[in-house]
Amino acid sequence: MYVIKYCVQCGKQLPTSRTKYCNHQCAMDFREARYKRDNPTLLRGKTSATTGAISELRVAVDLLANGYDVFRSLSSSCPCDLATLKDGKLLRIEVRTVNMSASGNYYRSKCKRDDINNIDVYAWVLPNEIIYEPPLTSTVTH
Repeated sequence: MYVIKYCVQCGKQLPTSRTKYCNHQCAMDFREARYKRDNPTLLRGKTSATTGAISELRVAVDLLANGYDVFRSLSSSCPCDLATLKDGKLLRIEVRTVNMSASGNYYRSKCKRDDINNIDVYAWVLPNEIIYEPPLTSTVTH
């Protein structure tokens, strides 16, 4: 028995039940729309620099709310994005915006220029939370 199926992007009837899209363009349009939905900080024409700045500010607010003194880099060529001071301990933090792929996986990448000797903590910024690696003590993520 043949079941009639429709393209999940445009709604046209499909020639076979083994596919979800009527053509390659519909498949690409569907994946792009889902990517934008799942990665809201990338919407509305923001550049990667603006997205990065938003992530740095989100991390700074989170750290300030948890009792850290926060210092932000003035140059894009600095070895870390933020520095924090709490209880006499200085930490160098690298902030990374995490994007969700079309398949639903999150990408967390360390840049080749990252020197482990210059970074104490990574702050992975997802759409609805911040993950610190290694975890910061007494920091609650949102």
